[in-house]
Amino acid sequence: MKLKKVFSISFIILLGFIVVFTYYKVNYKTLDEAISESNVPIDEIFHTTDYKGHTIIFYGKDDILSVGLVENTLLGFRWSYGAGSKLFNEEDMILTRMFSNLQPRDMKSYEELVSVTFGVINDPSIEEMEIKYKDQDFNEATIIDTSKGRIWYSFSEAPVNYDPEVKVFYKDGTTKSGWY
Repeated sequence: MKLKKVFSISFIILLGFIVVFTYYKVNYKTLDEAISESNVPIDEIFHTTDYKGHTIIFYGKDDILSVGLVENTLLGFRWSYGAGSKLFNEEDMILTRMFSNLQPRDMKSYEELVSVTFGVINDPSIEEMEIKYKDQDFNEATIIDTSKGRIWYSFSEAPVNYDPEVKVFYKDGTTKSGWY
């Protein structure tokens, strides 16, 4: 009987080690480690921000702007999802845009999606932008200067599957609405 108990306890401990080791193998101690082990081609990280308990990164490969979601777990960081493909060199476009609904690995409901619209600003006279998603108020987009040019982003409280409204504010005081 004692041998059965010892065997059962040993089996449970071994199973626990396997589960922890497997879980730890996809979790990294640092954000940089999680990004480098993701096998996602990245030349440069332009900006990171925290949103809904995750780290959101805006990164580039060559002239392509992308966004990714890194989960903050109990054991560290885990790359979850990335999307993108807005070019920095779309000079015929004053303002580019793309939306993504980034999905955490263990998502249980749509409320856990990280919905973001982002793009590149090719007009240096643009000072600010405001974005309005369906059934939400206008909110100021974040604008970041990068080594490749200026980028912008705005989060939505609900999943996005359409172009939101936009107001663009210029340095000379002019305001324009709409994507042009």
